[in-house]
Amino acid sequence: MIGSSFAGHAAELLEFCRERGYNDRVALLWDLSRHSGRRRFAVWNFREGRAEHLFVASHGSGSAESHVRSARARVSDADGSHLSSEGRALVAERYEGRYGVAYRLDGLDATNASLRRRCVVLHGWRYTTPFPIWPVATVGSWGCPVLSVRDMATLDAILQRERQVVLWAYRH
Repeated sequence: MIGSSFAGHAAELLEFCRERGYNDRVALLWDLSRHSGRRRFAVWNFREGRAEHLFVASHGSGSAESHVRSARARVSDADGSHLSSEGRALVAERYEGRYGVAYRLDGLDATNASLRRRCVVLHGWRYTTPFPIWPVATVGSWGCPVLSVRDMATLDAILQRERQVVLWAYRH
């Protein structure tokens, strides 16, 4: 089962969430070591111990000067890098932006402490596919975790009823 590859990180994240008073019902796991054309973004149900949803998710491709569409993510928290950051982040306020519904992210680790300042947000985009396209890479972002519009609508419905949800972006 594909969702089982998230189980070890989910167990670790559940402990983190309980210790700090974050949501212990649902979390988001984003495996940046998986190919971008595969389902690698999980909505994890802690109570059931499984992924409720698995989505394809775009990651940061780098600056305009060094734009390389890569199937596997390079990471950085540097301003202007246009790369995704590793680490745990609190899914913060919802808003309507350029790409529709989006959520601001507040980095909780030293590796992603600049997410809000960098304007790295969780959002949908019409160019991100809802379907696995491996071995082709999905379109890149400027550091944001980006789902298809359809998948973002599914996630938005969940996030509207949950509070203090943590997103963990990691690589093995």
